[in-house]
Amino acid sequence: MTKMTTPAPGTDDKAGAAPEPMTIKNFRSNGDIENFYRYIHENGLRREAFMLMEYAISKVAKARKGKRAAKTLQ
Repeated sequence: MTKMTTPAPGTDDKAGAAPEPMTIKNFRSNGDIENFYRYIHENGLRREAFMLMEYAISKVAKARKGKRAAKTLQ
């Protein structure tokens, strides 16, 4: 008689399957991102997380703006 085991909670049934590529549409369903959202919610860090996201987005926007300006000077 063989003993059947069930997968641990939070693990995929597809052991060994290749992970899905990250896209804009499935970004929020990524396990790491879900855990990050849960951590922020459980610890009351919404304000701090918002400030970090604003900072990161502003840095990315400045970098993109600099690249676009460099390309149009030709």
